[in-house]
Amino acid sequence: MVVREAHLPGLGRKYTLALQEGGQLILIIYNAGQRELFYVRSEEEEPCWSVKLSDEEAREVAFILGGVRYQPLPADKVNLLLQEVMMEWIPVQKGCVMQGKTLADLELRRRTGVSIIAILREGKTIPSPDPYTERIQAGDTLVAVGTRLQIERVLPLCKGSNE
Repeated sequence: MVVREAHLPGLGRKYTLALQEGGQLILIIYNAGQRELFYVRSEEEEPCWSVKLSDEEAREVAFILGGVRYQPLPADKVNLLLQEVMMEWIPVQKGCVMQGKTLADLELRRRTGVSIIAILREGKTIPSPDPYTERIQAGDTLVAVGTRLQIERVLPLCKGSNE
């Protein structure tokens, strides 16, 4: 990334950033603290948009852009996470050990590591089911999140007694 800095006598400083996707981002910081941000497309000479920011607004944007408020996961970690974590729709069969019990009764997360994020029942979705009040019924489909090994630990608990 190329950043050019220029002193603007009596006004402040001008920073020009050449962007990877083309075009330039130009930031003027005035001596009084106000900032002006411009975007210029590669094929044009005049800015296609600009915005004025107070000193306080500019600092808040800097915090956000600098990752102070939120740090996204690097792409390599997101890819690793997606390889390790899966979501599975697990049908609950009649006569299984889960039938009639709550998620709290079953202690699935503690015993298997799996989180049940929703229950599909009779064409309706129960998102984030209450672990203490929502009882698992035969015919439900559990939407489970965990690793492959964790999911495999839950599967036998959903099978009916005649399976």
